[in-house]
Amino acid sequence: MDQHLNDTFESQLLDMMANAYVSVNYGAADKLLEAGNFKAAKNMYLDEARKIVGPDFRLPAPAGEGDGGVISSVYTGLNPLEWTNLMGCCLGMAKWHLHEKDTEMALAWLEEVNAVYRCTYFYSPDPLYDWMDFHLATPQDFRVIRARALVLASQIFLSLGNTGTATTRRHTALTTLHPLTPQLKEIVDIPCLLDLYQTRHPSPQVTLSNDTVSTALQVRGSWTKLNVAKSDVLTGGREDFASFIWNGRFYVAGGRKTSLGPWYRDLWALNLENPSEWRRLPDYPVAFSQSGMFAGWRMVVHNNTTVLFTGRSTIDVFDLVTEQWTSFKTTYVPTAADIAAGVQNRWPYPKERLSDAAMQIANDKLYVFGGSHGTTSIGCNLFMELDLRTRKWRRLSGYVRAPRHADYSCPGPRKSAASWVSKDKTRVYLLFGHADREGASFHDEAHGAESAFGYEDMWSWSIPEERWRRERMSGNPPCARTELACAYNEKLEKVFVFGGYQPTLPTYVMEQRIQFNYSYFADTFVYDMSPSSPPSGTVSQEPTYSAPKWKQVLTHGFPTYRCQAQLACDPATGRTYMFGGFTNNQYIPTRTKLFSRSFGDIWELRTEESGGHFDEVNLEEEARSSKAGPWQRCFSCASPGPWKKCGGSCKGRVFFCGGPCLKDGWKEHKEMHKCRKA
Repeated sequence: MDQHLNDTFESQLLDMMANAYVSVNYGAADKLLEAGNFKAAKNMYLDEARKIVGPDFRLPAPAGEGDGGVISSVYTGLNPLEWTNLMGCCLGMAKWHLHEKDTEMALAWLEEVNAVYRCTYFYSPDPLYDWMDFHLATPQDFRVIRARALVLASQIFLSLGNTGTATTRRHTALTTLHPLTPQLKEIVDIPCLLDLYQTRHPSPQVTLSNDTVSTALQVRGSWTKLNVAKSDVLTGGREDFASFIWNGRFYVAGGRKTSLGPWYRDLWALNLENPSEWRRLPDYPVAFSQSGMFAGWRMVVHNNTTVLFTGRSTIDVFDLVTEQWTSFKTTYVPTAADIAAGVQNRWPYPKERLSDAAMQIANDKLYVFGGSHGTTSIGCNLFMELDLRTRKWRRLSGYVRAPRHADYSCPGPRKSAASWVSKDKTRVYLLFGHADREGASFHDEAHGAESAFGYEDMWSWSIPEERWRRERMSGNPPCARTELACAYNEKLEKVFVFGGYQPTLPTYVMEQRIQFNYSYFADTFVYDMSPSSPPSGTVSQEPTYSAPKWKQVLTHGFPTYRCQAQLACDPATGRTYMFGGFTNNQYIPTRTKLFSRSFGDIWELRTEESGGHFDEVNLEEEARSSKAGPWQRCFSCASPGPWKKCGGSCKGRVFFCGGPCLKDGWKEHKEMHKCRKA
């Protein structure tokens, strides 16, 4: 991250701290905790915290309420000594809850440390982007507490099997705490971090068992690949495409096979009740010269049509009943505020081009956030609304191009963010994405850098109030990533996330002596937006238990590590499907001949919750024969690897890692699958 420190402002802070008095009593509570006097330690932590924030301030802040649980006017009004003392109390409470074996509350208190740290950015004279790490003139304890909180969170996430977030938290401690003193290096434990860099997310070894450690933070699931007849155009692989589900059919449009092409402008449909083969529909009729490449676009279902916005003032529509393309014109009259935000020539998207934006429809209105257009590579944070009844646009927030300084009232500039709309249609959610600072550097734009920046944030836009709220990443969340697959399952009231890409989280492959400066993911998460009952034996008044939270979906098998895949949910059945995407082949040890590969496979996700169709899963069979990313599991020992498939009459239904396992497992395989030697 970029380092930001203002010398004049630092001097002012030092003067303020010299005249400030704050009793740093979290240290005394730490001693009580170390001595085993847990109740007294807890009471002291809470008492000291309340002295700072007041008796009526809720700690820890629950997700999904008030200001979202991240930015607090109380926190932004504190001074560095108060931040330090408060963070120390929050870290102590996390340790106390771990002693009480309450992992969920421990993580909630550690997230409070992160919220306090985020609010320190408000002390900068100039608003800072998330990729800037603000170094306040804080006591050394401030950095030590933050480091310990990040490392403790990493340990908890690792115990839950969430290797991506575990690695990210410790990596953040290494890369953002400067200067990195010997004490901080010892806390970060660089050898441990190097071990984490060698881990895939998820690790096939970790997924040998999908038994949950915490039902509040994990849920069992299953990925099943659908058998669809091969099509050279579609099943051969696709990335940067659009997709959606309507009336029991999965639709795929446009995109490309690889970054070098070929490029597509086609439209296909798959009947999910009988997914035998893809059916081709009329191609997108607008000429390339008018719209540009059909890549990074979104198609959003509205009634019995799907809406396609490409950055032009003309909206393209595909009628899902008649299966014909049409279009209509829209209008936009910029206000003085719009012009101040960078709008020129009476249209917000320069050169009438837009890609990699987030789009949703709620209450007959199309909402469009971010993406890259004709004059920006890094991405923008322009947030627009189109009334589909009046066909008029208006700007809600953001800028055409990222200004010099950040705007804390809205999400930062980005591409490829995930999005969804709440069931009551009152909030539009935005998750992750990336600022393409590398692309900005290449095109000599502002905010350029050697690598892109992956966001680790979640926001929601209140449609009635017309304002943004930064949301707390509560529970057991995915780590920062972009180009992830994401879909809201309205029937289950849950959001599902799969895979993605982190441009700055390293991955080491020691056996090949390869270091990647990025990571691909194949992990699965669910954001539970419906209130749940608190766990047995807990205090029901604690709102953290019933607040929206993230859980990791534990599966024996999973699709290969990838980004740019698309998730879609069938609103009638509640079933969730995933299609396509791509990965760097060198990232997959079994495929190193080609630089990259796109996928044309389609999978169904089932989860162990009401309406999740988990009763259809054969766990015993899956544990021994599921595909774990690019690897197969041995039927006998369940270890993952590039094993050989059975050559019998089962037509390769199972795999064996070698002769001994084939000998041990042949009889059982023969009886279970009626296999005979061919």
